[in-house]
Amino acid sequence: EAGIPGDGTKIVQQAPVKDVSSPKKEKKATADRSDEPATETEMQGNDSNELPDSPDDVRESIKQKFLVEMPDDFYDFWDFCSSLSKKDPSGALHDLLGLKLVGPFDVLAGKLTNKSVKTPDDFLRHWRYFYDPPEMQTVLSADDETMFHIGYFRDDPGEMPVFLASNIASEGCKITKVAGNLFAVLSKEISKALQNCKEAQKKAKLRKLNGALVEFSEAKGYSLQEASKKRPKPQTAAWHGAGMVVPCDSKLETGYRNMPLSNAEMKRFLAEFSDDDYSENRRLNSKLQEVIARVHIANDECDFGMGLEFCLALFCSGHTSLHQTIAMMGSLAYELLDREPFARILTAHLRRRLKTPNVSVLG
Repeated sequence: EAGIPGDGTKIVQQAPVKDVSSPKKEKKATADRSDEPATETEMQGNDSNELPDSPDDVRESIKQKFLVEMPDDFYDFWDFCSSLSKKDPSGALHDLLGLKLVGPFDVLAGKLTNKSVKTPDDFLRHWRYFYDPPEMQTVLSADDETMFHIGYFRDDPGEMPVFLASNIASEGCKITKVAGNLFAVLSKEISKALQNCKEAQKKAKLRKLNGALVEFSEAKGYSLQEASKKRPKPQTAAWHGAGMVVPCDSKLETGYRNMPLSNAEMKRFLAEFSDDDYSENRRLNSKLQEVIARVHIANDECDFGMGLEFCLALFCSGHTSLHQTIAMMGSLAYELLDREPFARILTAHLRRRLKTPNVSVLG
């Protein structure tokens, strides 16, 4: 069994991060210092039935429902799909590419309204796949058993996404960067489809779609080769592989330190947990509490990134038996990083975390 080193190694951002503010030195992790997992009641929380009136402005309406803003390419992509199919923009790409526009797009389609949900948290759970962390918001979905989907990925809920990424939920937590905007994503999907297509008629339709894409994207000023928006260098790849960025202060040497266990050690340790044998989990709990104690020490010293990395590791392990701990430690990490909307998204997701392809709250 892997031991825990004496001190977590400190990591300081090698280059100054201009776009990310330094952590507030005076902020301490004094709240919720219990090292015990959250109780079922704490986990469930207040899933309030009160739905506020939707703003008339569609951008504000989406932000109210999903707690994050959508970038311009999101709305322009909807217009592009509307030009392909006025009756059903959401399904405009389905016949050729097997993709449908989902998530926040359902607000634009008039499908996702206050009348179609029971609680505000339903919006946050809408089209959120099993391994989607709060940083990822699904907007394209393939209707197959692999649960392949594409979504915006952002480091901070108050900032725009840094890229679009894909995940195959049936295979695990790995998140793969795809492109910097939806038009570049579609360009890649068309290229893949053309390579695999053997039907002349379908090839002709794909080329026609590609022509329309090039014309529309050029008119709107979108690059089909854009890989990513400007992003500070991640402190760690995180378990999902998409990277994790937190505010760091190179002068104060605060913001992030390595986990007390390496990724390999953490994976071996978490692999021992069971979602069925809780007696076995109790045996492992003492070691888990050691790591939690180290996270609290890091929080007290303003290295809030360690707590987030720990939370993401537990989340990516896929063990539902760890949901209570994920909810407690994740909420604390996001609060300390001033990313409270992500905490709310996380807890809403954990209350209804599905391993099935049907992750729409619309049924």
